[in-house]
Parts: sequence; structure tokens; C-alpha cells
Amino acid sequence: MPFLESVYHSVIDETFLDMGRSVILHLNPEIEQDTVTQSQPAPQQYNPFFGRTPVPNTNTRNPGVKITHRDVQYDAHIVVGPLKAEEDTQGIGDLLDNEARATLVIEALPHLQQTLSVSIEGRRYSLEETRPIGFTTRRYVICFLKEIQETEPPTPDITVG
Repeated sequence: MPFLESVYHSVIDETFLDMGRSVILHLNPEIEQDTVTQSQPAPQQYNPFFGRTPVPNTNTRNPGVKITHRDVQYDAHIVVGPLKAEEDTQGIGDLLDNEARATLVIEALPHLQQTLSVSIEGRRYSLEETRPIGFTTRRYVICFLKEIQETEPPTPDITVG
């Protein structure tokens, strides 16, 4: 069994290098203390009866807090739907046109637990389910993904919409 397991892992790892495509995991943003905005003087309360009192000045939405967006990139085996079960030769199963499946290394599991969304070739997906797989030991994880319907950003043109 150890020989078969080593062959299995070497073949799968080689396919990650040769045929793997990039997957970007968008993680929860990291919130930390921002000393630059905390060291500024506190904003003054505006009083219309005293014209010389300064208007409150806050230069960020969360004064004293710095938000850092985090993304992690992995190589993965990706299958994007639609795929009917009768056309399936790889054992993947039924995939709708807005579904995808990706196989990643098991080291991605902690990042998958913090994932807000996943980007595959410019399309954004939400993580539905993860399933660890392997020959005798679980060294890979299959992710079941569903496409997010994002709306277009608002336009400054008031005649549209």
C-alpha cells in the first residue's frame, strides 16, 4: 500500500504542476490598529452659533482602524459546469452552469475556512462545501463552488436606471 500511495500522490502532485490553474481565495479582511489616525486630534463638534469652531474631520470611515484585504493563490484542478452526469468520465457528477469544483492541496483547508469568495478566471464563486480526499491519507480537498451573481457598480449618470 505505501508504494501505491506514493504513486498516487506523485501523479496528483505532478498534475497540479502541469495542468493546474490558478484559484484566488478572498479571505476575511484583517483589521488592525492604525496609529496614524489615532494620533490625530479628536474631531470637534460643529456649532453653527460659533463660526470659528472647526468642522469634524475624519479621513477614514473607521478612524483608528486599518483594514487589510487578504488574497491567497493556489494551483488547483478545476471543473466548471455545465456537465451532465451521463457525459462524466472523471467521476465528478452533475454540474449546473453556475457551479464549479476545484481540487486543492490539504494545506489550503485553513484558508478555505476563512474564505469569503473564490475567483476562478475572473468569475467569482461562493464556497458551498469542502470534502477532504486521498488514497489512504487525506492530502487533497475538493471544493464545491456556486457562482455569485454580482450586480454592476452604480453609474454616476442619473439618466441610467
